[in-house]
Amino acid sequence: MRHRKIPHKNIVATIILVLTISPLFIAQASSLQLITTNEYTQHVYTYINSERGNYTQIDKPIFPVMINNSQIQIGENWTITCPLEANHNYHVYCYGTWVDTSSAAKTDYDIYVYDPSGNLESPHTEAAGFPEHLGTTSDEPLFTPKQSGNYSFMIKNDARESQGTQQATFMVIENLECNKWHTSFVEGKDDNSQPSFRTSWSYEFVTNETKVEVYLKIPKTLDMYEARLYLMSGANSPSINDFPLPWEPGLFANTTGVVGGYNFESEGYRGVSYASCEYMGQDMLLNYTTSAGIKLYHLVLIGEDGSGDVEFLIKTRFEEITLTPVIQAAAKVLPDEPVPLSFQSDGAAIRQANLSYTTDDWVTTSLIQMEVSNQTCNATIPGRGPGAKVQYRVDAIDIIENQFSTSGGYTVKAQPTLTITLSKEEVVLGQNVTLIGTLTPFDNQSVINVQYFNSNSTETISCPVAADGTFTINIQPTDSGTWAILAESPETETLWKTGSPQFLVNVKEPPLYVKYSLYIIIGLVVSCAVGGVVWFLKFRNK
Repeated sequence: MRHRKIPHKNIVATIILVLTISPLFIAQASSLQLITTNEYTQHVYTYINSERGNYTQIDKPIFPVMINNSQIQIGENWTITCPLEANHNYHVYCYGTWVDTSSAAKTDYDIYVYDPSGNLESPHTEAAGFPEHLGTTSDEPLFTPKQSGNYSFMIKNDARESQGTQQATFMVIENLECNKWHTSFVEGKDDNSQPSFRTSWSYEFVTNETKVEVYLKIPKTLDMYEARLYLMSGANSPSINDFPLPWEPGLFANTTGVVGGYNFESEGYRGVSYASCEYMGQDMLLNYTTSAGIKLYHLVLIGEDGSGDVEFLIKTRFEEITLTPVIQAAAKVLPDEPVPLSFQSDGAAIRQANLSYTTDDWVTTSLIQMEVSNQTCNATIPGRGPGAKVQYRVDAIDIIENQFSTSGGYTVKAQPTLTITLSKEEVVLGQNVTLIGTLTPFDNQSVINVQYFNSNSTETISCPVAADGTFTINIQPTDSGTWAILAESPETETLWKTGSPQFLVNVKEPPLYVKYSLYIIIGLVVSCAVGGVVWFLKFRNK
């Protein structure tokens, strides 16, 4: 015979018929504000002595279930069933007065997990007083279902080991990863102001960061009554596998300071941060800053009117993000040459990036929407004419709403060609070496600098470029031997620097008669003069 389902708010009255209720539970029940709310009573039902035994059905994984003193007698069991989605991560835990890891432990609750087909997925049989690790494995704090459907968690009071029937709280709630966008379908109340199945929903998340921001993008088809952030753990809250658990009374809407108060109703505590829509489609932001240490939060979403997918981000990363060049402008950018640029973020994946650039010092600008792939963004600036001074700025935003930028610039110039020929590659000391050349292209700032040198000395000379781009330069080495000659045209506003290959000139000593011709001439002159004087004196005496 199947017994009728009983709303969980009536469990106290119902259990009187089949169980002995302890004075401790009566005192506790008076403070369990959450289980008397409309949302709770509509979606949490308890079945007594049914063909499936005693069990509680939870319609959605957002509600705690109180197991009172004496509710599960030694050797008996109680099953809690809840629909879960495959490949989602859930925090499943059972704690309360029964947890006692000292030698005084009395109650030994073992928990058996069954999949939607009724197959045993995992048994959890810690010793008396030890809380069960209900993750997918014993080392994991979270449970990830392999299939979607109703999972059953049978809590058994071990007849062999247990000596008590103490109070417990069972909870299953989806756990979300921080710094990642999530989507939740929310639906407002009906025309009679009655909530639908998706009017209220909640999630938990864990962080050890002191600052939390929650960004909510609301579709234009939905008006949100409220989004709420509840701080659920405090300094003395318990943990399993180093994963924090909430302050237990806080799950039932009680508060101590700012901790707890978990609540779906319009009345009552609204959390450490909350926001509401003034109109359909209005985005919302929650933010909260607390002390250091790992914390557990609940995020509650409550719809008002309409329906739609709410996109939301739980942000805990606020470090400074940098964009590092992956591909940047070449050292020499030539006219009409497109310039590809690529940058990589050291943060989360980039959601959007824009590149602004100017050639007139930001008097006017052009905008390019960059291509984005994970943590990189790419764009190409079109080619510009010679002399253009391009400045650019990249403004990006990543998927967790961090905004960051970088800037740079480059100049566009033509690369000229310097062509030179030498009049001679071998000269006699004292002769000129003539350099004849052409600079193509050139501008009115173009000059040619020539450096010629040997092991003993270095000489330089400059000359402007003629109107047709040609030039002629004469140099005269001052020593014999091998001289090297280099020519270059310096960088100008429109031209890059260019140079010539090295030329070698052999400077020879002149022949002796040439080298000492002056002395020879002087000697001849002196000899002639002396000879003339002798001749004059000789013939004068005759």
